[in-house]
Amino acid sequence: MKKITLVIAMIASVCSANAQKAYAPSKLTDNWSIGIQGGVYEPTYGQNMIKDMRAAVNLEIQKQITPIFGIGVNYLVGINANNANSRSKTFADPYYFPAKTVFDFGNLSVNGLINLNNLFAGYNGRPRVFEIVARAGMGWGYAFGDRKSCDLYRNTVTSTFGLDLNFNLGAARAWQINVKPQITYFAGSEGLNVMKSHVQLLAGLTYKFKNSNGTHNFKLAELRDPAEIDALNAQIANLRSELAKKPKEVIKEVIKEVEKPVTKVVEGTKLAPVVIFRQGKSVIDAAQKPSVAMIANYMKAHPTSKVRIQGYASPEGKADFNQKLSERRAQAVADMLTKTYGISADRISCKGMGVTDELFEENDWNRVATFIEETK
Repeated sequence: MKKITLVIAMIASVCSANAQKAYAPSKLTDNWSIGIQGGVYEPTYGQNMIKDMRAAVNLEIQKQITPIFGIGVNYLVGINANNANSRSKTFADPYYFPAKTVFDFGNLSVNGLINLNNLFAGYNGRPRVFEIVARAGMGWGYAFGDRKSCDLYRNTVTSTFGLDLNFNLGAARAWQINVKPQITYFAGSEGLNVMKSHVQLLAGLTYKFKNSNGTHNFKLAELRDPAEIDALNAQIANLRSELAKKPKEVIKEVIKEVEKPVTKVVEGTKLAPVVIFRQGKSVIDAAQKPSVAMIANYMKAHPTSKVRIQGYASPEGKADFNQKLSERRAQAVADMLTKTYGISADRISCKGMGVTDELFEENDWNRVATFIEETK
């Protein structure tokens, strides 16, 4: 009992250590593979196992859910190469199926897969040259027999257990050579009876399709250093402090046109507060709402003032997406001024400025909406 508890604790510890690693996001269409293997199979209930060995072909489709766990569907079929002439009649009834068809046995199975290398040694972003995968599953078997006495075993639930010895090839690790020893049991009242089973030895190839991350396998996520994030937050806080000391300042904004390398200069009175957005978002965070409140209070104190809200995006991503994102950011601020603070809509104008790297040296700070006072 102590040994079993110790093994369970070790497996739990290994799984916990692997869970702390972050993997790049993957889609449902990622990490699929297809494979085909050939080999031999032999029922264990005969008296001349080597003599009665038959050829077998296996086709499988697999989906890796994580670098450790996966699922697979496979169909294995035994080939009746000698048209029942080599089947020894010493097979005990009712297991003797003298098939006169091309195939003498088939099994459709759904399997769970566990990569033992990644389970115990971890996954470092690239499959090893040699890996061992444990498999276990349930399926449905069919015997292509001619005698009525085999009807009881013609359709039967099966259980399969085995190992996949995989050799990953090439720098991309897209191809595998597989060697698969396994055993398939037929269902029965006596459970997993070795006298009601087939043993198989297969070898073949598997191809792993290319994923959305550009590789054929899982990829580790590139995480930002927490210290770097803290340093950026400190710089943002310092920037806000400096802006708060300057109620107004005159700036010149350079607008870059993609089609024509012509610059346009716009002059206006820039109000100090800015609203900073998260990457790819146009929702105003709670921490940014005080900046909008400052503009609302200013406009209430100056009833004749009109303000133009300009939205910006940082250079990442496609130009058309960033243009629309900058427009949504400007509109989000305008909506808050009108709906939350009751500022008249005819005193506010919005404009999406698209991508900029001119406002601040840090790209993260250029995901903003700014305020330009046009009249007072």
